[in-house]
Amino acid sequence: MGLCLLAGLPRPGDCKIGLSSQFAEVALEGLKPGRSYNLRELRGLPYTLKNRGDSPAMVQIDIVAPTDKELMKGYEKIPDLSWIEVRPARFRLDPQEAAFADIILKIPDDASLKDRHFMANLWGHTVDRGMLAAGVSSHLRFSIGKGPETLEAEKAAQEMVNLDYDLYPTVLHIKKARVGPYDLKAEEKKSYLLTNRHTELPTELVLSAIPWKTSIMPVPNGFDAPRDMDLSWVHFTPDRVKLDPMSLQEIKVTMDVPASLKGKQLVFLVQLALPIGTIVGATHAVHLTVLGDGTVQTAPAPVQIPAEVPKEQKKP
Repeated sequence: MGLCLLAGLPRPGDCKIGLSSQFAEVALEGLKPGRSYNLRELRGLPYTLKNRGDSPAMVQIDIVAPTDKELMKGYEKIPDLSWIEVRPARFRLDPQEAAFADIILKIPDDASLKDRHFMANLWGHTVDRGMLAAGVSSHLRFSIGKGPETLEAEKAAQEMVNLDYDLYPTVLHIKKARVGPYDLKAEEKKSYLLTNRHTELPTELVLSAIPWKTSIMPVPNGFDAPRDMDLSWVHFTPDRVKLDPMSLQEIKVTMDVPASLKGKQLVFLVQLALPIGTIVGATHAVHLTVLGDGTVQTAPAPVQIPAEVPKEQKKP
């Protein structure tokens, strides 16, 4: 990643300097208070800078706090920039030359830092360039203990283990839908029933409609399953359900059926996911029939053929 900055009148095409670094985004976890870490020794990862220009340049590496916009979820700004040391922090680079520096991370011996997550930026830039300057920013994240990503993955895995739910029915047949607003419970007396069967733990799930997975599920005869179908017109109420142990919740289905689906039959799936986005199920099918004229289609009544009345027999 490289950046060329102009501080004067020269046009962008006249810019002959630039810096790049392979040290773009680095995350560390499992660190301990009172310890020092050399990233090159810890991860085989020295900080590198390369002069992409056509003239020599003096470069410097500064440690800076991230902006609020740069700060990633779960992290806080490094409290003291002196926790990070760069060796060397300043050196000269010839054209197209690369150089390496060690990043030393020194964690204070403070028990209150345990299970906290910090972020800092490394700003490598040219110095003494007059009107022209170049620089490149890198992000360093580190955790005293497990990192946010690991903790979130473990939480999701544990929630998966604890899940014990049922969504009924497995296949929902919608047979009389019409173009426009359609309330399945009001029109066909149908809905979903979500049950938390766990005897001790609550559960929380998010429902959404997704296209049919044609690669792993055969399409039922007579139905279409467009891969890129927009299903934003399908709504679940509620679409985010929190259930106490051994409890259940009715999920109503409403739709605003597009006119383009008039007279068609299609299938899609209902996806269930944890609030953090982890998908836990996507096999419940919806078989949807949209009537062509907005009325219920019924089979014609069978024609009654009267039985032949026998002729009156003559008396002998």
